[in-house]
Amino acid sequence: MDLVLNFKSMLRFEKRYGQMANGSLCVTRTLQHELAQNWGIRATVLYDQPPEFFCPTSLQEKHKLFCRLNRYLCHPLGVRDCVTATTTGIGADDQNETLFTTQVGTDILLKPNRPALVVSSTSWAPDEDFGILLEAAVMYDRRAAALLDENDSADEGVLWKEISGGKQYLCPRLFFIITGSADLGICLHTSSSTLDLPMKVVDMFGCGLPVCAVSYSCIDQLVKVEKNGLLFSSSSELADELLML
Repeated sequence: MDLVLNFKSMLRFEKRYGQMANGSLCVTRTLQHELAQNWGIRATVLYDQPPEFFCPTSLQEKHKLFCRLNRYLCHPLGVRDCVTATTTGIGADDQNETLFTTQVGTDILLKPNRPALVVSSTSWAPDEDFGILLEAAVMYDRRAAALLDENDSADEGVLWKEISGGKQYLCPRLFFIITGSADLGICLHTSSSTLDLPMKVVDMFGCGLPVCAVSYSCIDQLVKVEKNGLLFSSSSELADELLML
């Protein structure tokens, strides 16, 4: 009961003194409308922007990072694991070859058969359902298997041997990292208030990443469909977008 009373008191305090401010800022037009309609506050929308030091990572920087991570990427995890199948012969301290890159002389090259690196950051909060991503990954696996005319892309067989040998397929393997630099950003944040925007998407845009984001009331103010990203509302839609991208 005390908590409820304190919360109501806080709302009254913010509403009363918020109206007395010389100026107010908010992060979305949705929040601007909420403040005007229910709080009597006229606010100016000021969208979050990534800091200037956020920028796309160079191929050389990527290679150095992947070399440092080799010891974590090259552990054998079983014959059904796509990482194991393509890291045979790569040492934990190898500075010339990684799962994603290779160095030939002074040139750094992306491997044509590398997996797509998909990144998402999370606070594991209730307003971020990571089950969507996990379910979409399984759906992607099954749909990619169907396109490749495989019964199951996780089955043992010639698939991983061919990939390891350098063969390229229409649907790449996916390698998920829950933070960092990547080819594609995933945002599962829906905002507990549905009035603000996820800063992680701003940071991803700053690094030059396209973003697939879960759809909610004001996210389209940040993620513009087919311009800087895509929106989804279910695991199935996310799996379709992973296939398309």
